[in-house]
Amino acid sequence: MTATQTEQTEPTPENDAAEPAVFGRLVAIDPLDFDPDGGTEKLVIVDPYNHRKKREEGDTTEPDAALIASVEEVGVQQAIILRPQEGERDGQLGIVIGQRRTLAAYRVASAAAQEGREYRKIPAIIRDDLRGVDDEALTVSMVENLHRRQASAQDDVDAAEQLALLVKAKKVPKARKRSLAAAIGRTEEELDAAHKVAQMDPETLEDLREEEIEFDWVELGDYDEVKDVSNAQVTLMRAKAKDEQEGNDKRGAWKTAMQELRAKKARAEQIETLKAELAEKKVNTVHWVWNWSYGTARPLEELVSKIGMPMSEQGHSETCEGHAATIDPDAAEVVWLCVDWKKYGHRVAGAAQGDASDGEPGEEEDAKAEAVREERRRVKVNNLAWRTARAGREAYIADMCKDKGEAPADIRDLIMRTLLVSDGHYVHYIGSQEHGAMLAKFLGDERLTRHPKDVISSLIKKTASKRYWWTLFAHVAGYFEAEHMRDDAWRGEPHYHHGPSVRGRIRPATAEWISFLERHGYGVTEVEAETVATAKQEVEAEAERKAEQERQREEREAARAAWKAANPEPEEEDADEGDDDEENYRYDDMEEAPAEEPEDADAETEGETDGGPDETEGHEGESAEDGQKDDEQQ
Repeated sequence: MTATQTEQTEPTPENDAAEPAVFGRLVAIDPLDFDPDGGTEKLVIVDPYNHRKKREEGDTTEPDAALIASVEEVGVQQAIILRPQEGERDGQLGIVIGQRRTLAAYRVASAAAQEGREYRKIPAIIRDDLRGVDDEALTVSMVENLHRRQASAQDDVDAAEQLALLVKAKKVPKARKRSLAAAIGRTEEELDAAHKVAQMDPETLEDLREEEIEFDWVELGDYDEVKDVSNAQVTLMRAKAKDEQEGNDKRGAWKTAMQELRAKKARAEQIETLKAELAEKKVNTVHWVWNWSYGTARPLEELVSKIGMPMSEQGHSETCEGHAATIDPDAAEVVWLCVDWKKYGHRVAGAAQGDASDGEPGEEEDAKAEAVREERRRVKVNNLAWRTARAGREAYIADMCKDKGEAPADIRDLIMRTLLVSDGHYVHYIGSQEHGAMLAKFLGDERLTRHPKDVISSLIKKTASKRYWWTLFAHVAGYFEAEHMRDDAWRGEPHYHHGPSVRGRIRPATAEWISFLERHGYGVTEVEAETVATAKQEVEAEAERKAEQERQREEREAARAAWKAANPEPEEEDADEGDDDEENYRYDDMEEAPAEEPEDADAETEGETDGGPDETEGHEGESAEDGQKDDEQQ
């Protein structure tokens, strides 16, 4: 246990009134000479009259991760204050000021010693004048803690922005930049984002601090971008909590939440633009209604003229005084309508002309119209959500492709499966224009959009061998995105015979790709999660259907075997008569068979053609019912 004395202040005749003992002796303390539990074996302990106390709740003595990281990088920069102890602790030094700094240094030194690394000592001032003066020691400790005014959030950010500018101007190496960031308890990514936070409204920063919302600088910069969007703060707090709970250091849930909030903000801005355009054209506007069945107004797409002709926006505006517009808040688009379709002589599409309801559909027709309206709206909203998710997903894939290390095993497996198991889609896809656009986006090389084949050779030359897998991953990712993540992929496969309006099962590759990215930290959106869940349900339903078919087949086999056991064949009496007699017997016997044999004995082949594997596997997404309809039409 040693304390190295580096400087000592002594009184001089010329300065007798200076009370030099107050300045004490500057020494260097080994952090491992500190005993956090206050034993008698080590040199340094926490003074009994230190203002900070260990508590079960609200413990202020424990150093946070930022302080430990700072000590790890630059050591303890501000000297701690010690005073000699008395009584049974004579010979020890008690910490009056600097308990948290000392404990942080102790943690860093302990870890370094176990790994055989060097560590820094702690600068300390020994105050001999405080020996045995407990009340003054406590006063000094309280003054340190009570009168220390914490820097504001804006002060911290302004300083960090200056540091970031210095780092950029001096072109500091990455290792040095990482060290500087850690010294202030931040990451390189946060240091780069400091300039965004420095431009934030100081009141916003202080509000977040007062509400104890702990966003790092990257998150603060993102939040400032979308803070005016409704529920933005709650949405981001939940996303951050989800990432922390799942240990997702790639901010998967956060990035997805930001993508959705940006889209929401863009829709709000688009709505304001549309309102201004309608106002400029002096178009009558009404509030959006979720169900038009209960009022006098109806969208033009649901109306027809007196003679049953569809109604266009231009034609209606020129001929009807009830012409108006509203804005769909989810799709951020104008919907044209008539404010009183009965008054102006229109009919609801599907209602009989000249009936007692004056063109108004009955309950059954109205229910059908509402179902069609709801399905149309669902498709529109989900298509928009799917497109919104694409931007965030592709940005996440591009970040994955920047990884400079070895690709994980499951990424290599995905690449090999996709490249080796070639199908018609894949062969058609290679070298396409869309393929080049995807590669350009994921690899950050715009030349691939114009001349993909010409650039591939140079791409191979400049790519390090350990980066080959990531280049191939960009290729495979482009395949999945282009082939299996189209705008309507969430709805399932278009029907083979009846076109895109009739949907089959969701492609397995669509669900597989979303699940794969989620395992690598991507935060799935609501529509993506629903798609994966639906695909899983479809797989389970198909497995149950096949299991039921197999069960029925086994029952038929068992019934047939039981029937044969109850009706044994006669023994052969004569070899010469053999075949003819046996065949005649079987024929005669089988004529009576229907009376005893189970009714489903001949149903085996029927099950194979009515919705069975032979029919459905030929055309993905085609159901048994659809196949039956095709047969009837033919």
